[in-house]
Amino acid sequence: MKKLIILFITVVAVSSLFVSCKKDEWSKGDPALANVYYVGFQNWADFKNSVKFNVNRNDTVSIPVQFYSEQVCSYDVVTKYYVTGAAVLGTDFNIVDKSGTVLTPDANGAFSLTWPQAIKGVKRVYVKALNGSAKTFLVQTFDPNDTEVISYTHTPNNATDQYQVNAFTQNYKVTVTIK
Repeated sequence: MKKLIILFITVVAVSSLFVSCKKDEWSKGDPALANVYYVGFQNWADFKNSVKFNVNRNDTVSIPVQFYSEQVCSYDVVTKYYVTGAAVLGTDFNIVDKSGTVLTPDANGAFSLTWPQAIKGVKRVYVKALNGSAKTFLVQTFDPNDTEVISYTHTPNNATDQYQVNAFTQNYKVTVTIK
């Protein structure tokens, strides 16, 4: 019986050498996807967009954002993020840079992160809580004003004539609570 168990384990172990994960089209070098990138919050939690950050009034919280790219390009890629919820931008909190300078959203309400030469990496969104009341809001990589439902086939973040950036559906938002 012991030899049979050892034989079974050996067969399973050897068989696993012939099995590999299927590569998706994006990582195979498909020319149609050569200039398609992905962005999402770095902490994946339980795949339910449930990552939470708490910040005390007058403190700053740093939220990691990861950019996925498999190449270096001659152009920079810009990704966008938005804030939405009960807290009021400029009253309850500000979005700031690393040195604390207040950032202003564009006309569509988007803030941006620039990835020089499309090089993958991690950057940070900085949220500075002000003296407003305790409130909760979202930081997200999808435009909250986009009327199309977020789905596996609709994940836009930013697009130009040179590239397209998609957001992940499983880590596109984080919750920030001002204490």
